[in-house]
Amino acid sequence: MLKSLIRSVSGVVVAAAAVLALAGPASAAPAHPRVHTTLSIVESRNVIKAGHKDVISGRLVADRDGLAHKIVVLDRWYGRWVPVRAGLTGPKGWISFAVWPQVTARYMLVYLGSQTFAPTHSGVVTVKVIH
Repeated sequence: MLKSLIRSVSGVVVAAAAVLALAGPASAAPAHPRVHTTLSIVESRNVIKAGHKDVISGRLVADRDGLAHKIVVLDRWYGRWVPVRAGLTGPKGWISFAVWPQVTARYMLVYLGSQTFAPTHSGVVTVKVIH
């Protein structure tokens, strides 16, 4: 009984593999590469007093054109990158976030990508906080 069950399962596995081998490449949709993107970052001030406002800005671009209405995330370093805010890019791909750090903080902008556009992230800026 066990031998016949094993043979049946083996036969099904072999048959399924054969069907997938024949049908797989023919039914697979051609993959189109996503458009390369870049994301800049800049801070409005290098040094601020504790609790004062700074602005982190950037621009999401593909083929020299700004990407409008895309979600960009502001990450802050807390021993690992942690998303702290999210927003939509403007008509020309620009985005800005106001921050009020109490201590020196590092920030990075992140675009997670879409079916059309590849994911990317900016460099890192450091907002130095003095007390």
